[in-house]
Amino acid sequence: LRQTTRDTLLLNWAARRSLASFEPKAFGDYQSSAGVGQFIQLIEKMWSRYSFFEKTGLPNELASRGFTEDVQIPAYLYREDGMKLWNAIGGFATDFVDEVFDSDEAVASDEVVQEWAKETADPDKGAVKGFPTSFEDKETVAKVLQTIMWMTSGLHAAVNFPQYEEYGYVPHKPLHLRADLSTMPEDDAEIREWMFENMFPHINTDDDWLRESANTLVTDEHAAIDSLAMVRLLTTPSRNCLDNLSDRFEKIGTEAYDKFLKNLNVISEEIEARNDEAEKANKAPYNYLNPSNVPSSIDI
Repeated sequence: LRQTTRDTLLLNWAARRSLASFEPKAFGDYQSSAGVGQFIQLIEKMWSRYSFFEKTGLPNELASRGFTEDVQIPAYLYREDGMKLWNAIGGFATDFVDEVFDSDEAVASDEVVQEWAKETADPDKGAVKGFPTSFEDKETVAKVLQTIMWMTSGLHAAVNFPQYEEYGYVPHKPLHLRADLSTMPEDDAEIREWMFENMFPHINTDDDWLRESANTLVTDEHAAIDSLAMVRLLTTPSRNCLDNLSDRFEKIGTEAYDKFLKNLNVISEEIEARNDEAEKANKAPYNYLNPSNVPSSIDI
């Protein structure tokens, strides 16, 4: 699991002191209309009904939203590419566990593995709801590894990396809108222009109301540039992707990873061929789940 957690603690530490910092004039309040406190409430609400396998495993998560594979949706490429990657990760997890453990009995008698399950599921320690409290067989270990690897690689990549395309052009989807609504014109024909002039993050602003707003940092002259810079930073490509981890499996799991890598290369070729055809047809490519672009851990 080491490759699935690379740099994640450092990233979380930095986020708690920037985007997720809950304090007066918080950076997260400045960057978004929702604000840090409201984001934390949403996370808390989600966590209250979280279940490890149900909310993190791709097939179960898709089913919870009514998007099982038998539901015909043209060009739902997250599901199409995601299931290919999910299945490849599952095969790798199974092969890896088979290399390490000879039998279910070996799993059940492994004290380290049992302690991991116990601590992770313990409400006073790891507190991961739905995580097995013990491991009795190889299949369950492989399923847990598959779910963790998917969460830190494909799931995060699919959610994180589209941010630049979504938010990079700030007027397309501004992270925050702020204005004194008492000055909004009554004439509908004038509202659109007023919104762009007053509500959107500006590259430069001399708006007195923004400057005088309490408990936020909206006085910054470069709000739009800050939004652009933030999403660019958050979508920086990783140098530790799923298809370049051979050095992590030189002693254990070598055969399993070699087989996994071959499967990843096939997926990459299929995605790249489809994207080539999409570009010829003047359609947008979808490359977020190309294994050569998918980090092995949440490192950005």
